Amino acid sequence: MRRTNGQASNELRHGNVMLDPGKRIATLAGEPLTLKPKEFALLELLMRNAGRVLPRKLIEEKLYTWDEEVTSNAVEVHVHHLRRKLGSDFIRTVHGIGYTLGEK
Repeated sequence: MRRTNGQASNELRHGNVMLDPGKRIATLAGEPLTLKPKEFALLELLMRNAGRVLPRKLIEEKLYTWDEEVTSNAVEVHVHHLRRKLGSDFIRTVHGIGYTLGEK
């Protein structure tokens, strides 16, 4: 957490990616990123849990409400889109388990 002008900032950083959940802003190397709501939520979840492998099922539970229909590959699609925007190494697949952030 960083402080600016005496107020706490909830910015999350990993490598050259910055995410400000309160302001709903994401940047890559200082350039604004356009993320869909589920992409933003997934990126925030991964960044808040940096260093941990998150199981696919847990990600589904965090991204979707109980009344939303989730296709079997929904998480994979969001990961694919984030990799296209952030680089293929930013999110690492741990086969048979889930996803984690790549090295900084």
